[in-house]
Amino acid sequence: MRVIPQLKPISVIQRPDEVILLGRALEATYLDDDNGSVTALLRLLAEGSRTVAELPAAMRERGFEVTEDEMAAAVGALDDVGVLLRAGDDGLDAATLRRHESNLRFYDLFAGLQRTSAQFHRGMASADVLLLGAGGMGSGVLQSLVGLGAGRVRVVDFDHVEEKNLARQFAYGHADVGRPKVEAAKDWAARYCGETTVVESVHARVSDVDGIVALGRGASLVVCAIDSPDDVHLLVNRACFELGVPFVTGGLQYSTLFYWSVHPGVSACRLCLQLNREDEGGARPELAEQSVVLPAGRVNRATGPVAQLLAGFVAMEAGRYLTGTDEPVAAGVYHTVELADGMRTTRVPWPRNPRCPLC
Repeated sequence: MRVIPQLKPISVIQRPDEVILLGRALEATYLDDDNGSVTALLRLLAEGSRTVAELPAAMRERGFEVTEDEMAAAVGALDDVGVLLRAGDDGLDAATLRRHESNLRFYDLFAGLQRTSAQFHRGMASADVLLLGAGGMGSGVLQSLVGLGAGRVRVVDFDHVEEKNLARQFAYGHADVGRPKVEAAKDWAARYCGETTVVESVHARVSDVDGIVALGRGASLVVCAIDSPDDVHLLVNRACFELGVPFVTGGLQYSTLFYWSVHPGVSACRLCLQLNREDEGGARPELAEQSVVLPAGRVNRATGPVAQLLAGFVAMEAGRYLTGTDEPVAAGVYHTVELADGMRTTRVPWPRNPRCPLC
């Protein structure tokens, strides 16, 4: 394959005797450039029209003698710091390029000479996602997955669209009130972009591990966007170990937005978290003496922006698993956003528990 390296559209600052490459917000690369050769090379790479073998001749025209081996080493070093990608979009058809232009440009952040943005997109296009729940978070995750071009999504829910849902569930409209959510969600996806994502609807209640396993056959990832039965996260956790696929979940508890994921066999699992909590309770007997006088009622405080924020975090984590752009950030890590406390965030990993029969 004829690989043409191209400089990513980053800021390049020239100073006396050095060049600064500003890519991601927290990254800067400083390169010595006492004779201007680095700046010349960067200008050529920005054009994205020459192979490594063709670059020495172009440099020679600009007054710099560079061997092909030296050029390969320089290009390799720039690729290592993440500022290069392959020119072109690696064989994607024109319709895909138009439809997914912004998605591809996002993947550019993680692309390099070894893996292209098109390859990240193909990972999403071949994905098969089991989405449990089509409510506030679930419908938002569905919208994101369809927008990203996920290949197939199976949506499972037992509820019907109600008037109150329209405040935060934007895959539905007034005409859908009374319809099963999964059917309304499927119709929305077909109208929005039916040519890229196959959405299947399953009007059913999730109640046990075997049912989740049956629904998840062939899936590459599970998103849990339901909160019942009470032990649903433990059920999904066990089912995903049987399926051998990761799962992502999130929710809103009073004023705390949270999300996390489990990668079976790689990260600590949800049962580990449960066992860790039990161990902590056993180590602190004073906790056992406490009793709940007034249990917290189930009140849904998820406004539209809150549901979209939560769905965005969950969909981003799902995307990391499905495309491999970067490592999942929430695998065995409890992320929170305090909505009523200045949007304060926390990130707390939990360890594997030695008593966990799954891990």
